[in-house]
Amino acid sequence: MRRQILDRIVNYIQEHGYPPTTREIGDMVCLDSTSSVYNHLQRMRDDGMIDYLDGQPRTITVPGYKYTKTD
Repeated sequence: MRRQILDRIVNYIQEHGYPPTTREIGDMVCLDSTSSVYNHLQRMRDDGMIDYLDGQPRTITVPGYKYTKTD
C-alpha cells in the first residue's frame, strides 16, 4: 500500500506541481479514512520515503525526485 501511495504522490506532483491533499491521496488509493492515509504517511515519513517541508502533509516532498510540472 505504501508503494502505491508513493507512486500516486509522485505522479500527482509531476502533473500538478504541488502535492495532493490527504483526502486526494485516499481517493487515489481507495482509502475512505483520512486517518488511515495520515497513518500511512507518518510511517512513510518515519521510513524516509517522504518528508514534509513544514511538518504538514500538504507539503509532501519525495527525496530523490525533482519535479517539473507537465501540461
